[in-house]
Amino acid sequence: METMQDLLEKVQEFAFHDYSKEEARKVFGWDVTDILVNSSKDDEAHILIIFENRFMLFIKYFLNLDPAETDDTCELTLSLRTDLTSRIKYSINYGNYIHGQGYIRIRVADTKNRMLQMMLEEFYVPAIKNVYKPIIDRFKGFYGKDFFGVETDANGSQIYYAPIRSMSEHKGARLGDVFGRLTELELLMKDPRIRQDLAKVDFQLSLLPSMMGSGI
Repeated sequence: METMQDLLEKVQEFAFHDYSKEEARKVFGWDVTDILVNSSKDDEAHILIIFENRFMLFIKYFLNLDPAETDDTCELTLSLRTDLTSRIKYSINYGNYIHGQGYIRIRVADTKNRMLQMMLEEFYVPAIKNVYKPIIDRFKGFYGKDFFGVETDANGSQIYYAPIRSMSEHKGARLGDVFGRLTELELLMKDPRIRQDLAKVDFQLSLLPSMMGSGI
């Protein structure tokens, strides 16, 4: 495999196999630690393949009724597991250019506590953005609409490349370049200053009155 399109074709091929570790190893060529399958919907299935090299492949298989897009039946997201953790689950990534400058996209986990949700939006989101702002350009993709990002929670995190479908321009990205950038970003996120700044935000969040007894 040389490009993300080659990987996408392997994902399409995998749909015709049983979702076992052995079959995944045969199709993708990498040793597999685990496979998680969720097919609760009749017209959609989610597969997470965790490889021994710490790379992960999240696959969505779905029913496409558009006769003009018969190949568009799946989406893949390639990521790399890391040891970064966060009290609050969030996903952050590079956004497309606005007036010549990149920007930060961030999503935080929804909570049932309205006060807590308000505090997250007013305190946590700006604080996290301030940590990532100096380095967000490092998460820029190779094309116009692709990007890299980080998703993290209390159990760990993953650095990921933008989802790819059959119509995605960035399916032409070289697999080696994507692997290299994911590894580079993992090293970046291990920078002691970044880790310290993120830990400080987490600690300050724990002191907020609305966090007391929230269970988060």
